[in-house]
Amino acid sequence: MTHLVFLPGLHGDAQTWAPVIGALPDGLRATALDLPAVADLDALVDEVAEQVASGSVVVGHSLGGVVAMHLAERHSELLAGLVLVTAPVGAEDPESAAARAERAAGLSQEDYEEIALDGMQDVYYGDRGHDPHVRAERLRAARVYGPERFAAHSVAIGFRPDRWDFPAKASCPVLIVGASDDQVVPTDMQREWAEKNAAPHVTYVEIAETGHMLPVEAPGQLAGVLSDWLSSLEG
Repeated sequence: MTHLVFLPGLHGDAQTWAPVIGALPDGLRATALDLPAVADLDALVDEVAEQVASGSVVVGHSLGGVVAMHLAERHSELLAGLVLVTAPVGAEDPESAAARAERAAGLSQEDYEEIALDGMQDVYYGDRGHDPHVRAERLRAARVYGPERFAAHSVAIGFRPDRWDFPAKASCPVLIVGASDDQVVPTDMQREWAEKNAAPHVTYVEIAETGHMLPVEAPGQLAGVLSDWLSSLEG
């Protein structure tokens, strides 16, 4: 039986994946993890690996996609498949990485929550970032996630390696899920990434009318894409 392991993005927790998991068909086992507050990407991934059973399909959103790719590199024996949802592609330049880490360091819970809510219009499609229910869910997740994780992950993501040629070299099937209107990891970049890594084991699917927060915006559609892709692997 397929076991899916879901990894959240920045400001997200395991519960963020609940709508996607709830929309999966019967017969699929799924676990969502909270990412540990570890600033070293290697150490973070090694901790996550301890919670991933051999033969799992790992699904990572944004930062979770960065972790998932690093997991596939360091612990390839664990993975039967990899799903990258609006995942960053290239490395971050050192100045931007340092500025990100400095901004995140030493925040109070209140200041961190303001950052989590700031600029939501840029990470959701259309007016979704202004929807009270969407904002309430963002705040709920942020209160669980907290400033310690934000500070650690802001450092870790800044040291991510370039992954432009990763999917084609991966040792397991890879599904790249792009959002039609992603302003964080631009849609054109997602398409170019998929085209550059065209291979029999690499699949690209783009979900319409979604932004960077695709798992929150279209959980049912994402669950359907996952289910269809898994069925194609079995076929």
